[in-house]
Formats: sequence, structure tokens, C-alpha cells
Amino acid sequence: MYAASFFNHYRIGRFIFALALLIAFQIAGLPYAVPSLRNILIIYISIVLLRLFVTTKKINYFDFLLDIVFISAMVYISFGIYSFLTLIYLFPIFFSSFLIKTKKIFVFPAIAAILYSAVYYSYGIMFERESFLNISLHLFAFSLIALAGDNLKTRMEQQESYIKRLEEEKIKTQGLERLYRVSADLAHELRNPLASISAAVQFLNEGKTDRQFIDMLMTETKRLTSLVNDFLLFARPANAPREDVDLSEMLAEMLAALVNDQGSDKTITFTNAGNAVIRANRTFMELAVNNIIRNAVEAAQTAVTVRLWKTLSEIGIEVEDDGAGMNEDTRDKIFEPFFTTKPNGTGLGLAIAFRIITSFGGTLNAGTSPLGGAKFSIIFPIKT
Repeated sequence: MYAASFFNHYRIGRFIFALALLIAFQIAGLPYAVPSLRNILIIYISIVLLRLFVTTKKINYFDFLLDIVFISAMVYISFGIYSFLTLIYLFPIFFSSFLIKTKKIFVFPAIAAILYSAVYYSYGIMFERESFLNISLHLFAFSLIALAGDNLKTRMEQQESYIKRLEEEKIKTQGLERLYRVSADLAHELRNPLASISAAVQFLNEGKTDRQFIDMLMTETKRLTSLVNDFLLFARPANAPREDVDLSEMLAEMLAALVNDQGSDKTITFTNAGNAVIRANRTFMELAVNNIIRNAVEAAQTAVTVRLWKTLSEIGIEVEDDGAGMNEDTRDKIFEPFFTTKPNGTGLGLAIAFRIITSFGGTLNAGTSPLGGAKFSIIFPIKT
């Protein structure tokens, strides 16, 4: 919360102020005229310095009380010499009213007024007409500055709440815009196979039983099924049961099967870091990583490298290829649904991979590989 941070800045600021005040008094020669004033300043600076190292998440009223007592002591010692010192009362009163609850904002103005009255009482002039007026005006000023601090706090809280609502509305709006865009893209992707199916059905209805129309129906039906299945995978929340997934074992099995299936001369190099376990769903993780690796194999000219690494805080997978790579515009859109650079691609493979990996607490980034092609980095934090 901003109040705790603001309070820490207040504690640092008052230490700097007290140190500057001591130096200023020293230059002015006041310690020689009033030695006790220097002693009080040194004691105060020592306490304030100690408070800097005593960190606390909650605002402590002791700090404001300490400041008011210290100012009252200075006013008492220098009474009649430096009357402007009473202006310093305004700082702890203002900051206390800014940081504490509204019901308590007049506590420190009252304490300051009582201690200031005690100074007049100690000099035996409290009940003089001029002294009473001076005390009353100070109490009025203390109350006004407390109200000002509380009013500022209220305005800041309202502004913070308003900004938070705007951010929430922005997120909702972005979500709706994304939903509309994805829906439009899905409708566009469905339109072509549906048009082909409609044409084939029309020809069959006219009695034309050419094998080509039947093959068209089967092809477009499979394409529709694949598209709908991929979209469901993308749209489905990651509520699958989680388990310990050994990425080292998973990658070894996946790459062995891929080498046997690809039937090409492209080389796949695997660097294995050993035991690397995350909490996820193995089926979904295999799907996500497999989409990334197959994309790399398709894009590569001759070589693909897969590296599994592990540190004390993170586990990562890097997939690189020596293909044509991606330009900046492609890199910005690569994880958007239905965005593809392939003639027959659905544009959902990397979008699904991104959705799955992020839903399990990981990150997926695209960049440029030293091999000249693309580089995909998957990173999972290690939770302790």
C-alpha cells in the first residue's frame, strides 16, 4: 500500500531535515549560545537514525509523537529567540493526518497544542491575553493542516480507486475486443471449408457422384474437425489436474518419436540438463512443446536445437532453428490465434502453446536464434 511506502519516505526525510538543522545551527553559532539545543538535536538524530533500521510494515504513532515532543523541546529551549520553530509542528501534523485514520487526525494537533501551551505555562505567561491568542491561533493552524492532510488523503484514495476501476474496465474491454477478433477470425476460417462442403453437397444432390466431390467432403470435414478441436484447446481454461512433470524425460521421449516420424534429413540436437520437474499437466505440456518443436522443424533448413536448462530459481527450454527467422511484425503477432505464415496453417498451434504454458505459470517468448532462424524460450520458476 502507498501509505507504508510514504511513511518510510517520511522517516528518511525527517532524518535528513534534522541533520540539516543541526548543521545550520552549527554554522549560525547557536550551539555556543544555547548548548542544550545542540544536545537535544543530537539525541533526536540518534533516535531517528535508529528508527530507520527498525523497519515495520505498519505506521507507528510513536514517530509522530517523537517529532512533536522534539519540536516542543526546541521551542522551550529557544523560546523568545527563534519563534519560527513552531512552524515545524506543521510537518508531523500534516503527515500524521495523511497517514492515519480520519477519526484520529486531531490527536496530534491536540498534543502539539497542549505541549505548546505547556511551554507558555513554564514561562508563567500562559494566561496573558497575547499568549492565549497565540496558543489559540496555533491550535487553529494545527487543525487546518490536519484537515488539509486528511482531505488530500481522501482525494488520493478516490483517484487511486478511480484509476483501478479504469484499469479493470480497460482489461474487460481488451478481453471483449480480443473475443470479437478471435470470433471473426474463426468465422473466416470456417467459411472456406463450409463453402467447399456446400458446393460438394450441391453437386451430389444433382446426381453427380464424382469421387472428387466425396474426397472434397472428407478433406474439408477433417479440416473443420481439426480447426474446432484446436479452437477448443485454445479456449479451454487450464483446469486440468496437475502432476509432477519431468521435462527431461518428456523431451527425450518426444524427440525420439519425432525423429522417427519426420522422415527428413534435418538434424535435431538435444542438450539435456537432467532432472527438471515442474507442476503441470503432462498431456497439455506435451501438446504445447510439441507444437513449438514441430514448427521449428518445419521452418528449419537443416538443423534444430533443443536445450533444457536449470538454475536454482528457474527451469527453461530453448528451441532454435536455422530457418528464415521472423521479422519484428511477425514476432509481435506470433502468439495471436489464427495468425499464421503457412499456406495451410490454422494459426492456433503457437497460440495454444502460449495459453497452456502461461496457464501453468510459465512464460513463452519468441526471438532470433544465433543459428539465423527463430528461437522460442519457455521458462518456469522453481517454487520453493
